[in-house]
Amino acid sequence: MSRSSFVVRVGLPFDLGQGLWAARATCLIGVLALVCVTVQVAAQTSASLPDLAEPLSLQQCIEMAWERHPNVALAKAAADAARANAIQQRSLRYPNLQLRWSARETQSLDRPISVGGGVLRGTSERRTQRDAELVLDYTIYESGLKSRIDRAKTSARASEYGIADARRLLAYEVTAAYWAIVAAEEYAVVAMNAVANAERHRELVEARIEAGVAPAADLLPVKVEVSEARLDAVRADTELHVTHAGLRALLGLPPGAGLRLADGLVQSAYDNELDALLAIAEQHRPDLAERRLGVRAAQLGVKTAEAEDGVKFSAGVSGDYGRHTGTTGETWMARIGATYPLFDAGATRAQVASARADVESARWRVAALMLSIQEEVEAAHLRLRQAAAVIEAAGVARQDAQKSLEAAEARYQEGLAIVVEVTDAQLALLRAQVAQVQAQYDYAIASAALCKAVSTDMTMLAGDDQ
Repeated sequence: MSRSSFVVRVGLPFDLGQGLWAARATCLIGVLALVCVTVQVAAQTSASLPDLAEPLSLQQCIEMAWERHPNVALAKAAADAARANAIQQRSLRYPNLQLRWSARETQSLDRPISVGGGVLRGTSERRTQRDAELVLDYTIYESGLKSRIDRAKTSARASEYGIADARRLLAYEVTAAYWAIVAAEEYAVVAMNAVANAERHRELVEARIEAGVAPAADLLPVKVEVSEARLDAVRADTELHVTHAGLRALLGLPPGAGLRLADGLVQSAYDNELDALLAIAEQHRPDLAERRLGVRAAQLGVKTAEAEDGVKFSAGVSGDYGRHTGTTGETWMARIGATYPLFDAGATRAQVASARADVESARWRVAALMLSIQEEVEAAHLRLRQAAAVIEAAGVARQDAQKSLEAAEARYQEGLAIVVEVTDAQLALLRAQVAQVQAQYDYAIASAALCKAVSTDMTMLAGDDQ
């Protein structure tokens, strides 16, 4: 007799005596330092742990993951680097003011020097030079400078969308892990109820055997039912612990940290249209916005490369005021120039061609992502619509299976049915209960997948009850 099971996977030489004392002292210091560091790290870790005394909602778990998971921190670091590069490029537009100081001491040697066949005697002389100056340098114009600055600014804006995309993907992972725990908890309840029913069936059969109205062989299939129900309960409990481990990792919690969840699996109405979902995705997906800015950055790269290929103009001014070994003075300079690459073996033209190819690549990446979004949204839409239909049917099937089991138990107690009918009805009920939990879990995951695909809040598309 087969049974259904439901798993959510979601290295110096030295004196020996002195050396021993030195080694002991070093070891002692090292141990003390290690203890201090361990205590400090433990204290910091304990202080950084969130309050887990109250049950956590799905939104609380998502926000906790955004604060603690490395993927978001990596995206933020990349954005910080892009913003710093944009500031560095933008600074080229402004004057550069520096304060400089230097000192130099020279000493000539007193020694004979051969000059034209004769020998002269060199004299020893010491010279000291001190310089302190305030230097100003300002580039008024340079070909391609504006394009480089604009490109860095565009890349910095694109990196901001990288943070949003990291949060979008992490939110889906947390949501999937959250619902996996909820489903595992509900299946654990189903499994324990199955054990209770099996034990009750055994008591029922034993009573009829003692009364002499049922053969002893009736106890054999019931014993199998009890053993398999207990085995399913052990599996359900193990899977529940596994799902907890997955969510703890996403939330940056240590192993064994207790988690209690506040939300449960529910059903909601779903009536969204595919065209509307695709429009929402095109408007809200941060990875799509990031790639579109990548096209703009590549186009600015072409302008920079073309400036290098043609006549390159530059204009600027500089000046300094300072004191140089007892003399105070100032200098200034205005400069203007133009350069043209007469021959560079095609390097600059190749640079332009490469930049133009980068634009085409960026455009095709946008097109490829659009196709991927279309497929992702449509698949999630169809799965959610299917899950909404299945979940209702699963509820009806569970009610029917419960009534069938009650009828089979009543007939057996009256001697109008054999014990196999009872065990078969119990198996049918277990399957119906598992199917209902699975349907609710599938609906929750499909809803989360659709929200990830269109990049909306996890409650926006699942109805008022989700």
